[in-house]
Amino acid sequence: MSSRVDNWQIAFAEEISKPRVFQWGINDCCLFACDVVKILTNIDPADTFRGKYSTALGAYKELKKQGFSGVLDVANKRFAQNNWHQVSLALAQRGDVACAFFERQHTLGVVTGENAIFVGDNGYVNLPVQDCVRSWRIG
Repeated sequence: MSSRVDNWQIAFAEEISKPRVFQWGINDCCLFACDVVKILTNIDPADTFRGKYSTALGAYKELKKQGFSGVLDVANKRFAQNNWHQVSLALAQRGDVACAFFERQHTLGVVTGENAIFVGDNGYVNLPVQDCVRSWRIG
């Protein structure tokens, strides 16, 4: 099982304090969550598709090409490769990955405490963890 790096709390705080707006292939939901996971663990769950798309259609085609049905499938399969598994939302902790359903689609973000943050068109979107649909323990 892959664990978190030393002083991950500091790295996490620095990473989520960076300003971000949604941009396919740069700061989309999947890459944002995977960026945070990479900072916490030195493992990049997006390594096979990072830099290979720049539009919603491009992301869809690349994920399909790699055998994924969507972001939930990416999270389940790529996280499981490192023994990071789903946990109850009630047990989600700071630095874990969460999935929410908003704007008519599943989106990945990271747990910051009682809330999870997601990348939106105008910066971060905060949602209560209890309003998310899934979470994964990272590290």
